[in-house]
Amino acid sequence: MKPPPLPLHVTGVILAAGKSTRMGRDKAFLTLADGTTLVAHQAALLRSIHVNDLLISARPHTDYPVPGAHRVYDTVPDAGPLAGIAAALAHSTQPHLLALAVDLPRITAALLKSLLDHTTPGVGAVPSTPRGFEPLCAVYPNTPDSRAALAAALASHDLSLQNLLNTAVTSGWMRPVPVAEADLPAFANWNTPQDRVT
Repeated sequence: MKPPPLPLHVTGVILAAGKSTRMGRDKAFLTLADGTTLVAHQAALLRSIHVNDLLISARPHTDYPVPGAHRVYDTVPDAGPLAGIAAALAHSTQPHLLALAVDLPRITAALLKSLLDHTTPGVGAVPSTPRGFEPLCAVYPNTPDSRAALAAALASHDLSLQNLLNTAVTSGWMRPVPVAEADLPAFANWNTPQDRVT
């Protein structure tokens, strides 16, 4: 009888350091219909799948209503979510990092678990859709190769996560996971006030 797979050890990070320019206010503090802030909602989602620890890629001088989460800050300013993922990998003590944007409130635990099911030692998993990869809801391996790739992208000012992931998939340290058509609406994010639907 085949033994069950060993449990993954995963740090969860909520990517919440964006400027929220199009929204006009910090998206982390927008609320769902039940009054829960987006950052608290994403924290509860990550904890529901039993991440080993929780980080928030945070804006400076901002207090988030998520007890027990540790804040990390970009070391490269104005470098977008690439910098947040790099900072979280640098602070993580686990071999995998599950990154989740604060403005993706329709992501489900089942989708996150599916990504973890496709993750193996040294290899992460990223949703793949007809429009490309979904890098802000993905599992990144915390390895010398992944950290070096992010550092090189930051140093060269190539901030495109699509470019990074194309290279990562080719190099073998990220695995694309096709998204079923029925699950595509889960990746709709809140960028503007008009996007705020429940």
